Amino acid sequence: RYDDALRLYKTALQHGVENGRLHSRIADLSLRKGDKETAIAEYEKAARFNPSDLESQTNLATAYLETGRVADAERAFNFVVTSDPDSAAGHNGLGLIAIQKHDMATAQTQFERAVQLDPDLVEAQMNLGLIYEMAGDKPRARACFQAFLAKASRTQYASIIPKVKQELATLQ
Repeated sequence: RYDDALRLYKTALQHGVENGRLHSRIADLSLRKGDKETAIAEYEKAARFNPSDLESQTNLATAYLETGRVADAERAFNFVVTSDPDSAAGHNGLGLIAIQKHDMATAQTQFERAVQLDPDLVEAQMNLGLIYEMAGDKPRARACFQAFLAKASRTQYASIIPKVKQELATLQ
């Protein structure tokens, strides 16, 4: 009942209730609806209320990246990693930024750190597998792809799983 929740949160804003968590929830729901621009605006408001909400900061950085705002994404991911050096999602994001900059060595370092911090972060496993595959390191690529397939949600990654299986088959 995401639409109902969104209406409730907007009603709260209209009645003068305003805080970082409320803006973050509106942003999360906006993302679910595919409205990244509204999500970005709401995450930015949430960050002004509570800059230490690193989950929202990470979501903001990801939304920036997905909308082509690479410099903003990099700034936000750097903030997350500076605030919490053990943020696997932050390191994964910086790895994605490095790929955008065609800096594969940094991407590999960032993805390795993300996987080291959280082996269950399946996106980082997949990203690291792709980096290893490009570098010709088939055994490590295979291990990352297998880790991804073992832990990835079948519904969330329904469109990606067949592609990873196909990549894995080429590494045999």
